[in-house]
Amino acid sequence: MHSATHSGRLRPVTTFALILTLASLASVAAFGQEGEAAEERTTEQKVQELSADLRTRGADLDELKKTIAKHDDSATAAMMDKELSDRRARYRRDVSKLVTLVLKGEDAGAAVADGRALAADLLEKDARSMREKLQALAAETLQLIDVTASGSDEEVAEARKALASAIPRSSRLIEYLDVNIDERKQLGLDVEADTVFIIKRLGIRADFVAGLLQNSKEEIDEIVTRPGSDQDVEAQKELAALKGKRDALAKSQRSNVRLMDEYGLETAELKQGIITATGKLSQDILNKDVASGLVEQWIANSTDWFRSNAASLIFQILTFLLILVAFSFLARVGRGAVRRGLARSTLSISSLAREFFIKMTGRLIMLLGLIIAIAQLGIEVGPLLAGLGIAGFVIGFALQDTLSNFASGLMILVYKPFDVGDVIEAGGVMGKVDQMNLVSTMVLTFDNQMLIVPNKQIWGGVIRNVTHQDERRVDMTFGIGYSDDIPKAEKVLAEIVNGHEKVLKDPEPVIRLHELGDSSVNFIVRPWSKTAEYWDVYWDITREVKCRFDEEGISIPFPQRDVHIYREEAADTGDAGASGSEMQRSKTDPSAQTVTPGKDDDA
Repeated sequence: MHSATHSGRLRPVTTFALILTLASLASVAAFGQEGEAAEERTTEQKVQELSADLRTRGADLDELKKTIAKHDDSATAAMMDKELSDRRARYRRDVSKLVTLVLKGEDAGAAVADGRALAADLLEKDARSMREKLQALAAETLQLIDVTASGSDEEVAEARKALASAIPRSSRLIEYLDVNIDERKQLGLDVEADTVFIIKRLGIRADFVAGLLQNSKEEIDEIVTRPGSDQDVEAQKELAALKGKRDALAKSQRSNVRLMDEYGLETAELKQGIITATGKLSQDILNKDVASGLVEQWIANSTDWFRSNAASLIFQILTFLLILVAFSFLARVGRGAVRRGLARSTLSISSLAREFFIKMTGRLIMLLGLIIAIAQLGIEVGPLLAGLGIAGFVIGFALQDTLSNFASGLMILVYKPFDVGDVIEAGGVMGKVDQMNLVSTMVLTFDNQMLIVPNKQIWGGVIRNVTHQDERRVDMTFGIGYSDDIPKAEKVLAEIVNGHEKVLKDPEPVIRLHELGDSSVNFIVRPWSKTAEYWDVYWDITREVKCRFDEEGISIPFPQRDVHIYREEAADTGDAGASGSEMQRSKTDPSAQTVTPGKDDDA
């Protein structure tokens, strides 16, 4: 890399010399040597300046550390310790810069031996300090765990607070030590002892954090499943604190996994533990700066990945496809397992919810497979998910009605107002539910038309489930004439209803004289039947009533009016006699009464 950079700097000079004169190759070579010498002097000067600065700052850090140790005020000491930590982090970055300059100078043949010696000394000193701090933190952590197991409530609270602070500090120290080992390797120093130390420390620490992570998950699950916890303010505060602790532990564990992967250690179980305990996107994704930073990070990581992994791209693509195929098979197996489990379960669950769970199982498995497959390509999944979260947030605003239908579909699945095969009246339509998804419900009308109704329209109105109950009352009304025998008619109706094989004995049928109508005396007949046999009972009884009434001589009147015609007496006797005869006939002859069919006919 250094020679390529150097050649890149000579190229403009060489091109310029060729343009001036093609015969001055000797002068071009001389000019190139002068450029190399200038660069060597520049590198040497930078190493010297940075070395002097690091010596001064190292002494200042030692002095600040002594001052903090002597300070009595804990609050002031804490602020000074924060300042010491920040300055030490900048100091370590400049040590890394010194190592880079030394290696660059050595490649160019510069005299940077003093810089190399200083860098090696500083790295050795820093490694020794970090080992001591890590050992001290480990001992402190064990003591804090003992306190949490047997201390008082106040002591336990303080110990947990101290643990929450010690774990991130330990993570930073391990990461610093890893960088330190890498830089010492570049300088050709012996790092075998520190490599053994960090591998051992990583294994112990990863197991410890895994236990804490699992414990946090159990505590969160206990609060979530506790009755009434969603209304308890204190429980919600405790839950928020536990989630913060879990996320911090997950972050620390991801750091452990990354370093363990670098050292070739087994991390599959640890990764599974992280996925089990957490993995949800934080609400911070809604923050513009955070979201844009994650997207930029994902773009940068993706670009670096393509540059550094182009040679293995084909193999990774094959791995990607194989993982998708494998998870496709697992999705089918998962759907079958869920289907069999729900079929054997005694839980009351609708067919709609059953199909939803079966489909979602396959989709979630495929989503998990997709995430794992993408991770195999070397792409950071976190920034990718963050970018997808932003896209989903934007799309959500554009598809508010669809999301409303989605939410209504979830409510229908949870509260189960109807199921596949039920006859419902909802959303302005009536028919049998054929199928449903989270956006719409397909209703098959009685004349075999398929209606697709948005779930928002169904859930936002009254839902009448006609076939939800196993039993249903059949409401019928039968009328007889005013001159018919009421007890006889009631007896005939009772015989018809009680004699029907599909009429239930319990609840008992109701047969009552209900009202005296304009043209008939009306009986209400209300037997009960199985819901599936409703129309059989209705049609059979209606037909049988007509036949039996005809046999028994009971009339079924239709709406009618009696019209009476009266004539005025004539002036002469003859007319009067005729008039009297007509009146007399009207009273004695039934034909004088004109019975006209029709509901509202007028004379």
